[in-house]
Amino acid sequence: MGSEEVPEFLMDEMALITHILDHSTEAAIVLDPLLGICYATASCNQVLGKTPSELFGAAAKSFVHESDVARAIEARVAALSVGHSGPIDLRGLHGDGEYHWFEAEWWRFDEPGSGRQRVVLHLRDIDHRIKTVEALSVSQAQQDRLLQYGAGVTAILSQDSGFLSYVSPSIHHVLGWSQDQISEIPMSRFIHPDDSTAFEQIQGQVLEMPNGRAQIELRCRHKSGAWRVVELTLENLISEDADSGLLFYIYDVTDRRQAVDELTRQQRTDSLTGLANRYLLLDRISIGLEGEDQETSNMVLLKCDIDRFGMFNDALGQDVGDDLLREFARRLRALARRLRSLRNAEVTVARLASDEFALLVSSSDRETLPAEVVEELRQMLLEPFNLQGTEHAVTVCVGVAVAELDSTAEEMARDASAAMHFAKSTGANQVSYFNRRVREAAIERLETQSDLVRAIDRDELVLHFQPAYDTRTGLLESTEALVRWQHPERGLLGPGHFVPDAESSNRIVELGQWVIDHAAQTAVAWNFGDPSMPRKMWVNVSALQLQSAAFAENLAESLRSAGLAPSAFGIEVTESVLLVSDPQISKTLDDVHESGCSIALDDFGTGYSSLTYLQRYNVDAIKIDQSFVAGLTSDADDASIVVAVNSLGRSLNLSVIAEGVETAGQLDALISMGCTLVSGFGLCRPIPEAELTPLLNVPLEARRIEIDLTDQSTANR
Repeated sequence: MGSEEVPEFLMDEMALITHILDHSTEAAIVLDPLLGICYATASCNQVLGKTPSELFGAAAKSFVHESDVARAIEARVAALSVGHSGPIDLRGLHGDGEYHWFEAEWWRFDEPGSGRQRVVLHLRDIDHRIKTVEALSVSQAQQDRLLQYGAGVTAILSQDSGFLSYVSPSIHHVLGWSQDQISEIPMSRFIHPDDSTAFEQIQGQVLEMPNGRAQIELRCRHKSGAWRVVELTLENLISEDADSGLLFYIYDVTDRRQAVDELTRQQRTDSLTGLANRYLLLDRISIGLEGEDQETSNMVLLKCDIDRFGMFNDALGQDVGDDLLREFARRLRALARRLRSLRNAEVTVARLASDEFALLVSSSDRETLPAEVVEELRQMLLEPFNLQGTEHAVTVCVGVAVAELDSTAEEMARDASAAMHFAKSTGANQVSYFNRRVREAAIERLETQSDLVRAIDRDELVLHFQPAYDTRTGLLESTEALVRWQHPERGLLGPGHFVPDAESSNRIVELGQWVIDHAAQTAVAWNFGDPSMPRKMWVNVSALQLQSAAFAENLAESLRSAGLAPSAFGIEVTESVLLVSDPQISKTLDDVHESGCSIALDDFGTGYSSLTYLQRYNVDAIKIDQSFVAGLTSDADDASIVVAVNSLGRSLNLSVIAEGVETAGQLDALISMGCTLVSGFGLCRPIPEAELTPLLNVPLEARRIEIDLTDQSTANR
């Protein structure tokens, strides 16, 4: 079977275990409830007499003897329920057209991430064993011929001497010994010392039961000196007329055990960094919470999220982003070693998502405070990260949860996540400790996302409008539409209370379309399309909106439905949106510009590559960030930046809007610098349509009077 036919969920493991499985004496088949047999090892050709391509797509029961189908289905269902079932003996149709006896064993495989379950079926040919039992009465010569090339070893252990009184010739190619050599080694020396106690216990159990049978997995010595993992089946033949003793069936399952161990390791570790993943972390938390010394121990879980990781990833490329994650993981490992050494702590480091990591610290030292662990983490990040030859400062937002006596692993992980999200909501490089306030914020966030689903249908959203004025004419030049939520219980909410939740819950596209529709309708009501007095309506859009291939078409349809000329409408994007390296965003912006709508770059001057974006995209306007306007009258550097940006915009024939005007002094400074378009709370706060309508033709001078009054009232406080 070609690699192109292999399901995606197996591709990562295949490179590591295919060689092992393909040379095993067992056949391994992956069963999917919908696809049937979706993978088979090359060893199927040797064991079943059928190539993988002949098996692909077939139902497992298609080659099982009709008398054994019911037992096979029952065993498969049991494996899905408890993880493993078997072994059982059944008859399967061999490639030679005859039914052979096989020993079958089912293992459940949980696909990481999706929760999808499949079953791995192991089959080994035991025709020789069945025929051996049936042929105990035939001559030794016939038995030897039958067992010479068997996949397993048949042996009889004498209870009197502790030596093997009989061993099949297959011992040579299975474990390297000759019959004569192995018969001279006591069974006690044949078994690994660490497994001898378990072997003696199961041997005693079988001896207590006439015709008793049991199975164990242990290590046996190969002639080369290596230890091989074998599956040992014991049967009590002491009451039989044939050779008295314990009958052994020995199968080398080293390859299978290595493959299973590798699959288990991959299911519990992160492939990029080698750190524990979420499943292993939860297991470690559970073990710590169940410890006998929980009341005297101190267990802290830190979850951290790398600030601006998306910007690193998009600006420098995914390969560099992966390098950052690997270096971050390396530093976390070094921190773990330090905590183990200095505080005698048990530490688990995990990667949970793209740029989300966790640090679980368990210590018997009650003096080890969470704040100290956080400080150790911050010290670890003081050294810049070298990315593509350039040093970058990296910070994180951290959420901290401390184990309580009645905590569960899921609860502790949930609390740390809630604290981390709370820290992120307050800015970069923040730390939050889980407490009642954090819990209430998490509940409020969940309720907000739930209520937001119904807000549009219930007509609870409203628009407020912030006008911008032309300093040359004194007239209103444009307005920016800003969404608000008239929540039935919490009152009027600004965008900061629900837009982030709309983005994280993928409701932002629907919300954004609502804003465009209603802003266009308002622009028509205000006659913004009048060519004798052209005015423009601006709306903010997010990266998720621009990533939709239908955005430009939907925008054009909204304007057509409203009867608004595209020249009277524009979209605002921030530099963080343009940092997303998605070709669809570039195409969407080109389509928007070609339709006649304008594009403005918001918060200009706060990013890393603004000039690059002015060259790459069809930008019509730039908005000077309010942080520079705020320092106009007190900071010479801010004033210089405003002058430079305004000159740059004019040289590129772009509209330049200075945002954040609060005082008359700032307005006068902007006018003296030649800034022609201004907006800010000092001129007019965002207000509803009904309140702004009578002010549409009120000149800027009238707004200046309000500013002067505002300045005076501030001075008198």
